[in-house]
Amino acid sequence: MTTRLGLAVVLGLCVGGEALAQDAGAQQAPATAKGKSNAATGKSAKPGDIAPLVDAMTVVEDLALDLKYATADNFLKKQVYPDTARCLLLPESARKLKAAADALRPKGYRLKVYDCYRPRAVQYEMWKIMPVPGYVADPKKGSNHNRGGAVDLTMVTLEGKEVEMPTPFDTFTPAAHHGYAGGTEASRQHREVLREAMEGAGFAPNRMEWWHYDLPDAKSRPVLDVPFAPVK
Repeated sequence: MTTRLGLAVVLGLCVGGEALAQDAGAQQAPATAKGKSNAATGKSAKPGDIAPLVDAMTVVEDLALDLKYATADNFLKKQVYPDTARCLLLPESARKLKAAADALRPKGYRLKVYDCYRPRAVQYEMWKIMPVPGYVADPKKGSNHNRGGAVDLTMVTLEGKEVEMPTPFDTFTPAAHHGYAGGTEASRQHREVLREAMEGAGFAPNRMEWWHYDLPDAKSRPVLDVPFAPVK
């Protein structure tokens, strides 16, 4: 999945939770004040309320992509994103991600993302399989991923080699918690290096998932249910 520098993304409204497998990309859409009121109710943003989303790879040029939901290698055991899905985030999320990447690079690491913006329709699919708050957000309220205010990620070396973490992605066990003291010393150290970079950039960690980070005020942002629009 390659991107062009300066490419922004525009999103069209997803009707009835369909269009999950449309292509990613396009131009940035303007935000309006209306979207703020939708955040409190958990309602999806309406036309004209859509907050801007940008392709994170236009901001973090060495970002590695491994979007798990664009494959069947996830806890759903099926592909729910298109092959051309991209890491779409609110501009503020993308800027903070760049700050974290800039802090990690001198230490010999790059960031690799597993999930970014997620259509709300996919959230319903997840909830059917894992209706456990803390691990999967109730789609009636919306996930911070549905707002473009959350990112799931790990670290790789500058050459792209995996580094050891306490668990694989989407492991719903105590071993994935930030306070987990088991596993290898290397895995715990890597978890802490990532946490320090992400918190230093202004993200808040999810205590139950070492890979999940949010904007501190993500819940105040509007819930989106828009497809990955095709590149024009």
